[in-house]
Amino acid sequence: MSKKAGKKRRQKDVGACDVTRDRVRAHFLDGQTGPWARKLGAEPSATDSAPSTDAEASASSSSETAASAASRPVGPDYSVPSSIDIVADPVLHAISTRRSISKLGPETPNDADLRELIHAVSSVADHRGLKPWRFIIIRGHDRNRLGEALDEAGNVQRKTGEINEKPLRAELLLALVASPQDNPKVPEWEQHATAAGAGHLLELALWQAGWGVMWRSGNLTNEPAVRRLHRLKESELLMGWLYIGAVPERYRQRLPNSTRPLPDPEQFLDTL
Repeated sequence: MSKKAGKKRRQKDVGACDVTRDRVRAHFLDGQTGPWARKLGAEPSATDSAPSTDAEASASSSSETAASAASRPVGPDYSVPSSIDIVADPVLHAISTRRSISKLGPETPNDADLRELIHAVSSVADHRGLKPWRFIIIRGHDRNRLGEALDEAGNVQRKTGEINEKPLRAELLLALVASPQDNPKVPEWEQHATAAGAGHLLELALWQAGWGVMWRSGNLTNEPAVRRLHRLKESELLMGWLYIGAVPERYRQRLPNSTRPLPDPEQFLDTL
């Protein structure tokens, strides 16, 4: 279906039919969603206006089911309005406005702040609660040690006095390590996904707390010299580093007027 045809169909279906409305009413009668749905649930159903016999009800149900099946669109149905307000909800707003900041100011959260934020993100979806992840704090001269390990891994020879400045692009780096646990019900890939989820949640938590973050990795991330520096076990995987610091004022001033569009969500949605 073309975008133009899809747009016409959605415009035609804005006033949801009684079948759709009844379905929505049944789903939202517990009142646990937005005000539009609660209002819809309070409205009388089309079938509530007059009593019907069991035969009539059965015939009506069959007719509605057939009509619903015949009119069911290919793909998700967007005709029912959304109750989500991304701007008003602080969590959703933080998610939608998050940006990776490559040039960071020197101020950083202290270790106590990091502890609290990591405590918060430990709610990440985690099959059987294995907590298969950990973070390593890298500050000060330890960043130079990381640069030396990256040079060794890449077989880079520098002149006397030269250093690898890549790890110096932020005053604070957090290495994210996936630490899979032995569990027959949770495969390693799933535990890696949990670790990545913890890293992304921490990015969001730092952003909401006012800090800029850039998640960096590269082809040398799990080379032997780099793994030795981070004291990784054989089963562990280094998933990169979160570069953390203050968001420069010039960048803050641009954020409210940022024109970077979010992708069309319809490309990520489908039905069976």
